Amino acid sequence: MKELSSMPESRDGIAVSISIPVCSQGLVVLYQADSNSVMTRYAVNRISFYARGAAGSPVASCFAFTWSHGETKESAVYRCHVFRCHIAEAVNQVSSCFAKAFERIPRSMASSLVGDLSAAPSMTGSLTEAVGPAVPPMQLMHVLECTVDIKETDAKGTFSHVPKERLGFKLRGGIDKQVTINVKQVTNNIQPESDDPQTTYTGGLYIERCFGILLAPGRSVKHSDMRLLEMVSGSSGGSGCSVCALWNAGESALAAFNVASGDGAPAYMSLALDLVIRGIPDPLRLVIETPVKIFPPTERFWYYSKRPLVQQFYINLKESVDTLGQLQYEVASIETSDELDRSRLNLPLSLSSLLPSPLSSAPAPPSPSEPDSDGDEPLLSGTGEVSKDCGEDVLVNWAQVLRSWTGPRPRALNHLVRVGVPEALRGEVWLRLAGVDQNDKLMETYRTLISKECPFEQVIQRDIARTFPAHDFFREAGGLGQDSLLRMARAYAVYDHEVGYCQGLSFLAATLLLHMPEEQAFCLLVKLMYEYGLRELYKDGFEALYMRLHQLDRLMDEQLNDLRAHFQELGVEPHMFASQWFLTVFTARFPLPLVYHILDVFLLQGIDTLFQVALALLSRSRKDLLQHDFEGVLKYFRVTLPKKCRAEESSRQIVKLACSIKVKRLQKHQQEYEKFIKESAEKEKINVELERLKVINTQLQQEKEVLESQLTEARSSSEESQKEAVHYAAVARDYREICARLDKQLHHMQDSVKDCVNCSLKLAQKDNKEETEQKGDEKEGSSETEARLRQRVRDLELELAQVKLAHVQAQCSNQELSHQLTVALNEVQAAVNQKQSVAPWLVRTLGSIMEAAQNRPSFQTYLPNATDQPAMPLHRQGSFSNSQGSHSQVNLDRRVSDPYSPDVVRRKKDINAKRHSMLVESNLSKEAKEINRRSHDVTIVKNLSMG
Repeated sequence: MKELSSMPESRDGIAVSISIPVCSQGLVVLYQADSNSVMTRYAVNRISFYARGAAGSPVASCFAFTWSHGETKESAVYRCHVFRCHIAEAVNQVSSCFAKAFERIPRSMASSLVGDLSAAPSMTGSLTEAVGPAVPPMQLMHVLECTVDIKETDAKGTFSHVPKERLGFKLRGGIDKQVTINVKQVTNNIQPESDDPQTTYTGGLYIERCFGILLAPGRSVKHSDMRLLEMVSGSSGGSGCSVCALWNAGESALAAFNVASGDGAPAYMSLALDLVIRGIPDPLRLVIETPVKIFPPTERFWYYSKRPLVQQFYINLKESVDTLGQLQYEVASIETSDELDRSRLNLPLSLSSLLPSPLSSAPAPPSPSEPDSDGDEPLLSGTGEVSKDCGEDVLVNWAQVLRSWTGPRPRALNHLVRVGVPEALRGEVWLRLAGVDQNDKLMETYRTLISKECPFEQVIQRDIARTFPAHDFFREAGGLGQDSLLRMARAYAVYDHEVGYCQGLSFLAATLLLHMPEEQAFCLLVKLMYEYGLRELYKDGFEALYMRLHQLDRLMDEQLNDLRAHFQELGVEPHMFASQWFLTVFTARFPLPLVYHILDVFLLQGIDTLFQVALALLSRSRKDLLQHDFEGVLKYFRVTLPKKCRAEESSRQIVKLACSIKVKRLQKHQQEYEKFIKESAEKEKINVELERLKVINTQLQQEKEVLESQLTEARSSSEESQKEAVHYAAVARDYREICARLDKQLHHMQDSVKDCVNCSLKLAQKDNKEETEQKGDEKEGSSETEARLRQRVRDLELELAQVKLAHVQAQCSNQELSHQLTVALNEVQAAVNQKQSVAPWLVRTLGSIMEAAQNRPSFQTYLPNATDQPAMPLHRQGSFSNSQGSHSQVNLDRRVSDPYSPDVVRRKKDINAKRHSMLVESNLSKEAKEINRRSHDVTIVKNLSMG
């Protein structure tokens, strides 16, 4: 530093600008001062120490740091970089940044580091001098690590993990979710918690409680726009806390998460958690922003990673003392790092491992994009590079085979293909193996199909970005590779209406596009689907795929019996790992060298290659699989097995082993499966019929119970009716006995009355008296009516002469009926005379009928003539005398001359109405008198019987 400070400013040097991070994971970057371009970078975790010149000394404007590099401790090389600032105040800012970066090291580790560097006291001493005297307020830094886990409801009603990839969470819209956030302090200066909660918690942050989880779509959202989720559970106290909340998909504030990506769905999701920390007056809010991708509710993921989101927050606190002498904190700043992938970094949850020792020779952790990473992240499809180098003898052999290949396949072709087709010749060899002609009509058909509309457009566009994301040809959105794959997938979906588009076809199509143009790739894809039997795997609800998986299970039973028994014990079935293998011909998971080699043999041999390769992979992994449990087996198939096949030599060994495996009795296993399916269908049919009969039986049982209850009620009603019938029969019997006794007494009384002269005389007098009263009443009623209608009756009698001829026939009929009535009355009278036991009231009734018949009015024949005096009509009681004859004659002449005048008609109607009312009143009075007489007779009889 002294030499640098003594150099004149006019001496040429390297003018640089320096950028210093505030975290131990950052980089110290040097830029050229004139062009601002990056010169070099130094990782902070490889900087051993930092020093600056003492204040007031000639080297006050200088600072330096030592950076180590090397693979081992013995070969480590240390390089010291010294800088001079023209502005002395800038050194203080540089020192503050370095001190903040080094503060992320635990204090215990910092003290040991200073102890090891005691050989340079001036340098280590300047490290503390740069910061200044330790007087309050002082800067304190704490690290909180947040782990976010999201689960969705499944068909079973439970919560299952949401897929998590490098690009964020993969969510399904319209489905309720469960969000869990765990906060943990990862610094090493935390003392163990005391059983007494009131004990002072020194060295770290004490989290007293948390308020809940806030959620909002997008990033950089306002705090007021965030939605508080319903809290399910939570625990806090000490150095960490855990919160679980329910995400209701039906809330309007979160409706943006129900829209599929590409239709206005948010690309980011913001989560916030408010913490109450002891000693800090205001709540501390941690905001996590993570990318998300929204899919439809019916979306199914083939494979996914269950790793949570891990993010660290660096809390810079300002420590102060209040007026009472108590320690308080103020939040100076909150900084956050990017998402941490501990499965790839392979680092424990300790800051001591984030900064390696100065003499550590451990290499830097692998980058997430490197394919050689051995973390828990599955291998991306399209990984691996295939060498185009080929030996001269191999090219000579292939040249001879291709020249002789004009008709059937040459004999030497099988061996060459099993060894592997050279990369430069794969496109041509694949077309020849499949029998695709250069003048194939499908090429013209393809040009027509790409111009038609496809019903699976949205599904295809969603899958294109997930096909071979590790390959440069398909990585760029809207690039040549993705456009070609999109057109090819759309064309096949339109071409094959029955299959359409299925997830997995894009991987096979992408493999073909890497070796030939679109038209040829489409023709080869059609050949593979129709002539090699792949199309059957996608049809009829994947029935053919289940049959192939059954064949694989039977082959494992024959050749890998112990592994199959282990799978059965764990509950691992072939469809859990082999479905994707068969549907995509191993193109979706494995590296490209193995994929290409498998397609070589598949185009040569056909569908048997799928079983051979599957058995070869299981055989090579047999020892590892026998040591894993259920989760370990599935993870091995998803992550470990594809990574073990990255080398080209491994691919050749796998294909060589696959070609040596003999696949036998596939037809027999197919028949067994078909028989099993048939029996299962019959059993299912029987079960369905049985269920139907059970339902019918249940209904009949219910009807039986209803009928039994009705029968019971009917029986009880019948018993009650029988009891009532018996009671009524007894009452009727008693009534008949009483009637018989009364009838006997009545006959006895009648006989006594007949024998008694006085009684007969009294009864006759009584009857005469009643008849006289009845006639008197009738005369009184008729006299009042005759006084008013005397004149009108004369007019009506004159009018009767005009209509007399019309009543002649009615009179004859009346006479005939009167004659019949007279005969009938005579017969009744004779019967009454013969039988004296007839009740007196019946005799009186018949007498009244006869009297009414005799008193019935009849029409008189009246025919006026000009010479003789008109005959006087026969009048009933109350008719007019002859003294009024002259006046009647005058009225007769006047009435006859105008019989239909309005006055005549009106008078006629009035007379008819009055006559009708009189007859009705007379009949009613007669009936009332008859009823009174009968009741009087009955009373007399009862009194006599009682006497």
